[in-house]
Amino acid sequence: MIYLDKNHKLDPPSRLVNVLNENARLAEIGINDTNTKLTAHKTAQTAHKSSQIDHGGLPVSTEIETIKKRYNNLAVKADGTNIKEVLDLRINREGQEFGTANERVVSIEKSVSDIDAAVQKEYEFDYTTIPPVYHTSLGLADKTVLQCFVIDEVTGDIYATQVGSGNSDQSQNYVITRMNQNGVMLDSMTVIHGGHGTTIGLERENGRVYIWSNYDVVDSNGNTVGNDLVRFPYTAGASINGGNGGIKRYNKFNDVYTIPVIDQQNGLIALRLRKENDDSVVQLRKLSELKNGIDNLLGEIAIPSDLHYLQGFTIDGYDLYWYTGDTNSASYPAELSLFSFKDGKLKKRITCDFGRGEDGKYEGDFREPESVFLYKDRKTGKKSLFAGIVTGTVGKRLAKVYAYHSKDNASKFANDLSQGFQGYALTKNNGKAKRLPDSMTYLKNYRNVGSYYMTTVETANMKDHPTPGDAGWWLINEAADPSGSIVQTLKRNSTGRDTKLFTRVVTGEGVAGDWVEVMTSQQLNWTNLSLKNGASNPDSGDKLQYAINGGIVFIRGRVTIPKTDGVVFAILPAGARPGKAWFGGCQVAGTTGERKIDVRANGEIVAWGFSVNNVDAVTYTYVNFSFPLS
Repeated sequence: MIYLDKNHKLDPPSRLVNVLNENARLAEIGINDTNTKLTAHKTAQTAHKSSQIDHGGLPVSTEIETIKKRYNNLAVKADGTNIKEVLDLRINREGQEFGTANERVVSIEKSVSDIDAAVQKEYEFDYTTIPPVYHTSLGLADKTVLQCFVIDEVTGDIYATQVGSGNSDQSQNYVITRMNQNGVMLDSMTVIHGGHGTTIGLERENGRVYIWSNYDVVDSNGNTVGNDLVRFPYTAGASINGGNGGIKRYNKFNDVYTIPVIDQQNGLIALRLRKENDDSVVQLRKLSELKNGIDNLLGEIAIPSDLHYLQGFTIDGYDLYWYTGDTNSASYPAELSLFSFKDGKLKKRITCDFGRGEDGKYEGDFREPESVFLYKDRKTGKKSLFAGIVTGTVGKRLAKVYAYHSKDNASKFANDLSQGFQGYALTKNNGKAKRLPDSMTYLKNYRNVGSYYMTTVETANMKDHPTPGDAGWWLINEAADPSGSIVQTLKRNSTGRDTKLFTRVVTGEGVAGDWVEVMTSQQLNWTNLSLKNGASNPDSGDKLQYAINGGIVFIRGRVTIPKTDGVVFAILPAGARPGKAWFGGCQVAGTTGERKIDVRANGEIVAWGFSVNNVDAVTYTYVNFSFPLS
């Protein structure tokens, strides 16, 4: 900086020095004063007044005073009754008052703990504390003994296996029967070279049911040389063999005989490996990993030697239920055991003696445990352990199913089963026949025992109804024979016409015989036939007509027929035609003799040559004859 005097001349150097010294002195005084003030500010008791600090447009002091008032409002006086919020916190919904809010919080925590324990007890399942109850009997397709059953937890349908009765000694086939929850057979399929069907697993994928199973590997001579783990779709009426039927093979990560079961809801599969001396090892895996070839073992259980007489096993998460016992418990008692895959140890074990008949004895003095299945309700999570027992003499075997139900499942299944049958003495349907499912198109596919009704419109949708669309009809299904065949009977609902009655047999494989009409009256209902190729009725009161009764077709009328040999003069409608061509002779008018008449399987009525005294004198033919439909 350059200093000038009032005449704009430079100050002498001495003056400049004085000015600089003065400025320095003043600066030192200012610094000392600032330091003094800072020290005083630091040590002052009233520093940083809240009234001097702004907070959202208000002094901090105002905010603090507001909070103090709200806090004071929460303070409780000695009697604790003047503040409603605090008082409410100390009183529960029943009006009980606690000394402090904390005491009530402790009480609430205890209640929550009690509720949690109650919920846990509600859903825990201990089959050893539950008495088994009879569930149903299975209507199997074959006459052999039950091997295994599983339940589709979506539909309730039961899938059961039996060794095929026509097996050879070299390689076994087995039959799968699909039944409703009452055990009534719906349909079946056969697995060629499937083995015994000792156990199967059931998997649902994209709405379709798939079966997991052992499958024998056979050589060119039919000898079993190995065993595969396979999956295939359940197909009613099918017989799968090797490459057909959609069979897909999977890596089972071993080279011994292996049978599967599946936990449908948890997505798990357990494989039982049969070792030497029939020793068993059971391995648990994720189904998705096994399907992708991933060898990830979740757990393994070595079954004790005194429980090796296997009759079935099932899984629920990491729990393994193991069912054993030989015929009449001769060497191995019937037992249900529980193991854990978490540590491989045996947890529970009980003896089973259910299955006796009404007289307290096993039918035919025979009993053998067969199959076990753990069911979980998809809505409630409640569990039921189902176990099978076979009783009865050869040819009269009974496959009974008993259940260990968790709470609520007993009433659930009792209700479900009651809707599946009709008690005729005290009907469950208010005295009325049940109705058939809307989606039905073939009567042969509905096998449930009972009485059912169809309206006229509904009969028109049935492709195997003998006279669809002419009236309402009752369908009566009778109980099946040992091979699964049932009798179906149809009765027409009509008061203005004769009652019609048809009956037939449907085999266990779903093959239906022909409907046979049973004669219910001698009265005939006649229907006019249109004439063709120049034929005519000489008398309007005696037209060509047909009627059906008791499986017999009747034809009558006076007809003037061209004398051409082989002329088709009328056509019978479908349902009134013979199975094969039918020939007969009919008297002629105008002379003595008859003309040959032919009724063909396509319904054509044909006139042929004459056997008369004078062909030229023939005026018309008395068409009057009958023939059976079949």
